Amino acid sequence: MMRLLFGGLVLLAIPLSAFAQDAGSGSSEVSLFVGSHLPNQIDGVTEILPVFGGRYGMALGGGTAELGLSNSHAEGVDFTTLSTSMRADLPAIDQFMGSVYGGIDFNFYRPAGAEDRTTETGAHVGAAILMHASSTLWFRGDLKFAANPGTSLFLLFGIVFRSSEGGGS
Repeated sequence: MMRLLFGGLVLLAIPLSAFAQDAGSGSSEVSLFVGSHLPNQIDGVTEILPVFGGRYGMALGGGTAELGLSNSHAEGVDFTTLSTSMRADLPAIDQFMGSVYGGIDFNFYRPAGAEDRTTETGAHVGAAILMHASSTLWFRGDLKFAANPGTSLFLLFGIVFRSSEGGGS
């Protein structure tokens, strides 16, 4: 519980007001994704798990703040992650755009064979590529590395709906 409280305090300490405002600020996006969770060194979580979830992002001028929720229920394991990230979009090339991001995770999971859920805070870094499909629709692929509990690799694919005001090219 103390780790969860510490993680929340660290998140609140991020000076969001330090991001400069520009013409694209204030736009938002909603994303849905599916993929695979490849856990490593997590007691009771040894199999590759299917994962699904969603994200909400809001442009802040110097980047995009993302709030995400993912869940997996397979192989006797329940694994839920609430994550907060700060994302930087790289310059677009034709119909493609890259992103890098990092943030904090709050993991609630029940290992195989256990009765109680375990709570752990952790961190993640990732990279994404987005393909522009229409004025508000993008396709997104992510490779995300998470640490604590153990280490995990996530391979995610999904769709992103962006508001049309300042939402990219």
